Amino acid sequence: MSSSVIVQTPDVPAKRLILMFHGVGSGPDTMVPVARGLADMPPYAMVVSVASPAQSDFGRGHQWFSVAEITEANRPERIAAAMPEFTKTVAHWQQVSGCAPQATTLVGFSQGAIMSLEATTLPEAIATRVIAIAGRFAKLPAR
Repeated sequence: MSSSVIVQTPDVPAKRLILMFHGVGSGPDTMVPVARGLADMPPYAMVVSVASPAQSDFGRGHQWFSVAEITEANRPERIAAAMPEFTKTVAHWQQVSGCAPQATTLVGFSQGAIMSLEATTLPEAIATRVIAIAGRFAKLPAR
């Protein structure tokens, strides 16, 4: 979490937390331009472009889960294996910002969108809003 980029910290206690999640083989810096645009809208929001924890299999950047030899059959288990670290990361920034899940928005691109969407299927909500760009569910949720 130390290589994440804090794009905006409000002068007053944050009322919203916006977390940006990059795609596989990339890094938090790639989401900063979008994050800056979102930061301009609610000046009371803490906005963070989050670094995923694992080195990418592609030799540069990071990833939440490996996409090497990924298939439709093994994608859900890889996402499930990465989800505890993802939720831990969201909880960390919620603690830093003082924002609850009800005030948290997850914005993901590609693999970041997959992780954000899949987080909506957890028994307890970690956020109330998800913006997914170029991502999808590994398996459509039952509800």
